[in-house]
Amino acid sequence: MAYAVNRAVVFTLALIATLAVGKARGAEIGLTTDRTGTALSVRGEIQAMDHCRVAVLLANHPQVKRVFVNSPGGDAWAGAYLGRLFGWAGLEAVVRADAVAASAAAVAVIGAARRQIAGAVGLHAPYLRGARHSPLDRAALAATVVEVAAVLESGGMPAADVERVMLTPPNRLHVVSATAMAGFRHRGILDRPRIERVAAACGGTATPSAARPPPPLTIAAEAP
Repeated sequence: MAYAVNRAVVFTLALIATLAVGKARGAEIGLTTDRTGTALSVRGEIQAMDHCRVAVLLANHPQVKRVFVNSPGGDAWAGAYLGRLFGWAGLEAVVRADAVAASAAAVAVIGAARRQIAGAVGLHAPYLRGARHSPLDRAALAATVVEVAAVLESGGMPAADVERVMLTPPNRLHVVSATAMAGFRHRGILDRPRIERVAAACGGTATPSAARPPPPLTIAAEAP
């Protein structure tokens, strides 16, 4: 390999991701509660329109400050856009010790404003499934590659590491440790109006920020 990485970890995480994808029936997306209040939960394989589901939830529940992720990955574009939404909402992405964020889910986690990582996180370059691809398929892949790289950079991943991710084939995962991610500094900005525009474009409804009373001030509890 062109860069130093624990191969045992790579193969183990890749196996976890493959098995999880085989059993997945679509992401379970919804609201849950933790010590800080209402939180978002994303579990299972990410589907093409899941960023729309998340946008509508975030637009209508501005009190959400954390997202719990346990996913083997899925649709690359949706995963990248989840990362955008997590960043615009200022969310802290949490991957618990018994959870995994692989492939598209890892992009979403790195796109968040903050991260609390105890589980496994790894990713690879976007790719096209199947043997035959149209010019439109290839154009869509090119756009997805650019978007994934932009989300990783916005999340604070060093350019050299982004390049390594883009050279990692789909049968492997570039593992990103909690220590490495602790050094990432999110470069995005809070943008609730953009979340609301995405929610509206996806067919959801949301009360505009200017017309909605601000949520009560709370003090976040210590992480579980």
